[in-house]
Amino acid sequence: MSYRGCTVITYFVILILLLLSFALNKNSRYPIAAPSRFTGYPTWHEELDNFDQQSYDTSLLFLIITSILSGYYSLIWASNRDLPKKYVTYIYQENGSRIPATWFNKAIAYYIVFTSVAGIALFYLDTGKLWSTFGILHNIWEVCILLLLHQGGKITSSFFFAFIAIYVIMVTLLDIVLPWPLDAIWFKAQGLCADCALFIVFVRIYLATREYVKEQSSAQLPITNEDDLSPSDEEPSVSPKIIKHPNQILLLLFASFLHILGNGIPTISPTDGRLYIFFNLTYCLSFPAYALYIYFDTHCTSILHSKRILLPDTSKLKVFLITMWSILLSIMIMRLTFI
Repeated sequence: MSYRGCTVITYFVILILLLLSFALNKNSRYPIAAPSRFTGYPTWHEELDNFDQQSYDTSLLFLIITSILSGYYSLIWASNRDLPKKYVTYIYQENGSRIPATWFNKAIAYYIVFTSVAGIALFYLDTGKLWSTFGILHNIWEVCILLLLHQGGKITSSFFFAFIAIYVIMVTLLDIVLPWPLDAIWFKAQGLCADCALFIVFVRIYLATREYVKEQSSAQLPITNEDDLSPSDEEPSVSPKIIKHPNQILLLLFASFLHILGNGIPTISPTDGRLYIFFNLTYCLSFPAYALYIYFDTHCTSILHSKRILLPDTSKLKVFLITMWSILLSIMIMRLTFI
């Protein structure tokens, strides 16, 4: 059997064993869902221990304010059509094709904006079926970023929209028909899958780009017409801000990893009210970090000929491995809830 076949079988065996561990767990119980304070509908959590409503509301309002401001400025920075050429980042694929990172930055900006929408809904509705119609807006843009990067930084086919539509319909329908607590488990698990996939993809992009930049620096490639950074009459005469490319991508790793911590840790201990404040505070850091990445990407240049982001291999095997790792990590986090 080939290495690829052994890898696929191994991942499926691990996945099946993890799923079976839920069925064999004798300590699991169906908790009583606490009601939402404004709507009275059942939420996706029990009555919380060590919970201070005022502290929670303060942290949630801080989340909303920081995400609104971050989203507002991110959209302005990402939508700037008069960006000097020296500030433009290009996304490169292994086949040599390139495209400006404009759509990638816009996708991150919309990701921040719709996170603020989900935060506002969370304040009034609390987590639950009703809130999930807003919460999925946050997840949609995670999937959009993943698909956008898979297609080389731009929408290249109708598959993009078809996948998003199928994803939204599937998540929403299961959320509606599944009873408590399966609806909460389903929504949390699929959200963690997207979170983990985003982190894995950002790590791969950073490592591939860092290696590419090292090779480019050592080769001392001559400036070509497409990489010409000589200032034009339309560009400002002030000295540009210089960053050590690709270190700004580390902000994406930091933000996505912190986001996983914010979602994962309260999932493991769902009755500890203090962890819901921790959840809010991680969002207050991770999404401004995303906005800071967009600022650096649109306001700074590099000592290299141009800022280039290299997309790593997106073969079917790599996509499968990323998907399986994301699913496994998500299920492992969910499994810790029932220990």
